Amino acid sequence: MKKILILLLLAAAFLACGGKKTRTAPGQLQPGSAEYLANEGIGHLGAGRLAQAENSLTEALRKNPRLLPALNALALVHVYRREFAKAISVLHRLLQVNPKVYDAYNLLGTVHTELGQYDKAKENLLVAANAAEYMTPENSFANLAVLEIKQGKFESALRYAEKGLTLNKRFAPLYNLKGLALENMNQPAEAAESYDRALALLPAPDPGYLINSARVAARLGDKRKALDQLELAMGKARDETQKAEIIRMIRALEDKQEKR
Repeated sequence: MKKILILLLLAAAFLACGGKKTRTAPGQLQPGSAEYLANEGIGHLGAGRLAQAENSLTEALRKNPRLLPALNALALVHVYRREFAKAISVLHRLLQVNPKVYDAYNLLGTVHTELGQYDKAKENLLVAANAAEYMTPENSFANLAVLEIKQGKFESALRYAEKGLTLNKRFAPLYNLKGLALENMNQPAEAAESYDRALALLPAPDPGYLINSARVAARLGDKRKALDQLELAMGKARDETQKAEIIRMIRALEDKQEKR
């Protein structure tokens, strides 16, 4: 399958897996306590200061090895650095403390997906998706759809996307994933509708979603829409590979117009 057909925002998927701040502000805690250091580390993590976050969280866990917010945040630090073996180790520690932290199963699923360990990924994602206590199972259904798309199992991906949408009809990533599945099942009109739904739910257009929408519009013969979407995507894109793909698609559409 072509790489452009994936266009999955892994970082966003990781953020959906957890990293929630504790409700207690650092100023309300004893400076130097495990809880204080954990909150400090979570603050550094939210600001992208990964080295400072790791230092604070490691110290928090030295003082309290069972502190769940610190374990969760440290796992995310390793994920953002793509230190997946370390992330898995921390997540297993977290689940030993509390096996009902379903965000941890969800995050384990995404990490194993990145490593190509699809059986382990599915096992963990299914635990989260089907846990009655999990408050955001739509995240796990989205990650299950990602997993199936990576394996070319588009009917299964569609099924997971639709199951997730029964739980949250306003979750844009599920419509985007549904569109990818439908597109690969040779249903471009239905895929276009799903991509449009995804874009309509976002507070601001996502370049990956716009590229998907443009690709299907071109396939359906709507060159104007395709070019409009690609030009908008170029203004939003930050990734150089993504920008190069947008330029390639624009040139291909313009070349077709000139040949006519």
